[in-house]
Amino acid sequence: MSEIKLYFLDPPYTFKIHSYAAPQVDEIFTILEKYAPIPVTIMDSLLALRSSFVEAGDNVEATRKVMKQMAEVLSLLNRTK
Repeated sequence: MSEIKLYFLDPPYTFKIHSYAAPQVDEIFTILEKYAPIPVTIMDSLLALRSSFVEAGDNVEATRKVMKQMAEVLSLLNRTK
């Protein structure tokens, strides 16, 4: 999870960023399912950001923005544990 968070905090500039990041977004939720219970507010934020990530599609800047926002929420998760 920490590696994903670090990658998302400073996402690379590439036209294929969405396809590179999509498996990692899925991995976030796979990991969180194993460590339940997760605070509802954090899970709701991540689910909303997952939707935003999907909507970003091939828009590199929008994808990078959502990745950074996900990293910020993951940082909050570290502080609540």
